[in-house]
Amino acid sequence: MDRRSFIGTLTGSLLAAPLAAQGQTPGKVARLGYLALGTATTSARFRKAFTDGLRDHGWIEAKNIAIEYRWTGAGQATLDALAAELTRLPLDVIFAVNTPAALATKRTGTTLPVVFAQVSEPVAIGLVDSLARPGRNFTGLTTINRELMSKRLELLKETIPGLTRVGYLANPGYEVHKPQLTEMSTAARGRGLTLQLAEVRSPAEFEGAFARMAAAHVGAFIVQQDDLFVGNRALLIELATQSRIPGMFVFSLYPQAGGLMSYGANAEDLYRRAAEYVNRILKGAKPSDLPVARPTKFELVINLKTARALGLTIPPSLLQRADQVIE
Repeated sequence: MDRRSFIGTLTGSLLAAPLAAQGQTPGKVARLGYLALGTATTSARFRKAFTDGLRDHGWIEAKNIAIEYRWTGAGQATLDALAAELTRLPLDVIFAVNTPAALATKRTGTTLPVVFAQVSEPVAIGLVDSLARPGRNFTGLTTINRELMSKRLELLKETIPGLTRVGYLANPGYEVHKPQLTEMSTAARGRGLTLQLAEVRSPAEFEGAFARMAAAHVGAFIVQQDDLFVGNRALLIELATQSRIPGMFVFSLYPQAGGLMSYGANAEDLYRRAAEYVNRILKGAKPSDLPVARPTKFELVINLKTARALGLTIPPSLLQRADQVIE
């Protein structure tokens, strides 16, 4: 299905979800489960985007919708334990924000409607039958991460003339590591680049990974989407700075924290749009009938201060195309 047809299908399906559906009983407070890695503090901007999206549709927290938050960073509980805890509550829908959270919820066997915002391979990991027809109790937004790999490499080549070798910082425990590694290797070959894999399973292995990339004389590195890196971005960026290796990232929060550049879907936009799915489900739509949506807003963010520290001159043409330039 081409993009235009897909968007048309999505728009039609969302709008066609029965307007006459009974949805919530008047006066009844809807109950939503929210499952995420990290803490309320580390995820504050995404949580706000989501609750702002709910508010846009008339759902106001502590007024007509109650949200049960579960964060892995708030204690010792695992995602699986928190997901199981949520599914035992009398909820109307669960918002499992990303791949690990969605898979943990899937493993509970729940039949509750589940919405996600940042899953790169929902079909491959068995959350939905297809993007156009989910067919199950899961739906939401995909980040189509692998389809952006070649573009990120292209931007790195444009930034660093003569680039021939790129490091790929990746977690082999990430649920879609293998297919994404295959796609990344293919994208690198297509751009005339040699890919140097640097695998890590925990923050304790980051320093060794950068040492290996430096020893391999990589001219830049690119980071997998996994939350291992998102949650430890400060350490990652510190090591990149110390190693003087330019980095390409998936989300804008990396260059905003000192990384060189990012290209990908606008994360806050995904969370805000996920609220639309929750709204439709609360009004009677079935998740199996709501197509998984692709991002519609992509952004290139460049940290010019970091570029200068690395001795890089960003081409003016690239700066003109950037959605945000951090001085």
